[in-house]
Amino acid sequence: MASLSITIDERLRLVTAVLAASSWPAEEQAQLTHAVHPQAKQVRHFVQPFASHPAVNGANEALLNGVPLTDLFSAALGCTWPDFTPTADLPHVLKINDWVQSLADFARETSIVTLFWAAQTAVWQEAAAALQTIFTEDRLLTALGQLGVVADTAVLLMPNLVFPALSPVVATAHGTLALLLAPPKAVGESPPWPFDEDPGWVVATAAEQLAPHLLAADLAQFSTDQQAMATHLAAAHCLATLLDDYEAQAYLLRAKKAHHLPQLPALFTQLQEEVVKGNGRALAQILQ
Repeated sequence: MASLSITIDERLRLVTAVLAASSWPAEEQAQLTHAVHPQAKQVRHFVQPFASHPAVNGANEALLNGVPLTDLFSAALGCTWPDFTPTADLPHVLKINDWVQSLADFARETSIVTLFWAAQTAVWQEAAAALQTIFTEDRLLTALGQLGVVADTAVLLMPNLVFPALSPVVATAHGTLALLLAPPKAVGESPPWPFDEDPGWVVATAAEQLAPHLLAADLAQFSTDQQAMATHLAAAHCLATLLDDYEAQAYLLRAKKAHHLPQLPALFTQLQEEVVKGNGRALAQILQ
């Protein structure tokens, strides 16, 4: 049975610190100029003396070769803490075994857990608590379960106050799915908002990221375009269930315009009618 928990995973948080010392922050700013969370600034300052560490060099090499961040985080998730011994097959990335071992050395050499994270506990707990107020009692999984068969996996939802700061990352390993969610970007170059100041964005983003994985069995029967449509419909349904219909309709309007999907609102109406019938396969019923 699937479950969802809000957590701070030290393996994943360590990768965010490695990214802070890498070329990633500069690459991200080149994509879009933005202010980062104060925690990201502090972490970057803390790890700068270790910018030539093998873990950082390995991350830079991977980024240069086009390795997606999801592979780096998935590799860390597939290892034990704090020694980073693999417990499952790692992503098929060159030198990945050497890299995960360098993560253990990075943690030891920087002493980031004891010298930095220990003093930042309140900041991270506040972010986790904000997410907890939004995602109560597995309501997100329940909402998705009204649309199709939810994969039997443990879902970890982790606030990411470091890097990447512009995009969420989904990591997977041995029956676990972890979503690292950065705080919502503020207008212009202001620091990002706290999670609970924009719950609509939080729910929509989490649903968009998790639905393709958790509803993979149902989505496999659809075309690529249908899968994208299904993801938007799932996000709108989660908004209506966890928040209210106003948030759902606002999302539908944005997605309709941004992705040129004029049929989206009508399909959502059909979806809600199928959900009321309670057969647990609402997406398949309207998209087949």
